Amino acid sequence: MRILHTSDLHLRTDTFERWEALELIVDKAKENSVDILVICGDLFDSKEDAIKSYERLRKIFSEASFQTLILPGNHDETFYEDGIYLGNNVTIISSENNVFEFSDARIIAVPFKKECSSSKETVKAIHEANTHTSHTKPNILLFHGELIAPFYEPDDFGERGRYMPIDLNIFKSLNFQYILAGHFHTKLSIFKTSDKFFIYSGSPVSITKKERGKRKVNLLEVGKEPQELEIESFYYEEFEIKLSIFDEENPVDKFIEKLKSLNIPANCSPIFKVTGHFDGAKYNLSESELNSKLQVLAKNVNPKSEVEFLAKDLGRLSNNPIFEKILKKVGKINDEELDEEGKRQLIEIFINAMM
Repeated sequence: MRILHTSDLHLRTDTFERWEALELIVDKAKENSVDILVICGDLFDSKEDAIKSYERLRKIFSEASFQTLILPGNHDETFYEDGIYLGNNVTIISSENNVFEFSDARIIAVPFKKECSSSKETVKAIHEANTHTSHTKPNILLFHGELIAPFYEPDDFGERGRYMPIDLNIFKSLNFQYILAGHFHTKLSIFKTSDKFFIYSGSPVSITKKERGKRKVNLLEVGKEPQELEIESFYYEEFEIKLSIFDEENPVDKFIEKLKSLNIPANCSPIFKVTGHFDGAKYNLSESELNSKLQVLAKNVNPKSEVEFLAKDLGRLSNNPIFEKILKKVGKINDEELDEEGKRQLIEIFINAMM
């Protein structure tokens, strides 16, 4: 049994890239001969967007031989209350139809619950789902909510506020072999605990600039480890250009050389992150002037591109005798040559202290 798992497309009438991503996902499901496509929440960005555009889904799903299960998310749950028809092989999950029996697995879903704003309430809903698990075949949980972990920030989930928060440790004692989840936007993430897998598919298309890197979906063959599949949907990509006072070339020229070395695909919107330090006095460039020049150069390469300018001008310090002594000594510690990153970190410390 093969399942393609995705979530958080946030379809809107004015977002061509997101609709294209959905079509790419359906094509990927066909290519891999999946039995089920699972969309774990927030297929639409809002009820209003869904009402205006849901008929397009019927055409997209009309030629699919696989079954599609759609779990309502916190953005679109009220849209499905009216018994909307999305296609012959499309099932919208509700509290009344949240257990699905297949020959190789049992799928159980936890639909959206407005009252589940705390971990205690969410745990109760998950434990209730666990009572429906099979003891003779693998069990798969579909879930749309927030995984409580120190390395996650609220923005990683596309919004602020708590939405069905749950701790990963809860699943250790439960009878789910796979948890296919939605709500986390940034990237596809796989967590393995004991013999269980918790998988966030991540948004399959960049919704905001926080979703950087090529987008992916999760291909699951029951009984095996999840697989990451890349799709050629729209995405943001970060390219860092580090400036250094040890550079012998003008920072503008260094930026141009970086642009020439890149092969940016059509579905990528580049973000050029400019960091480090430069001597504005030496090149007669202020931070504002350099930023303006780089913004123009980036737009010439790709109209959708932008520059995140984080570099600092050391011109005001370059003639300071103390700083000159520091620069002469910063390249070495105990007569050992530092690499560029080591030099950069030391310079950063001195600059913050002196400024």
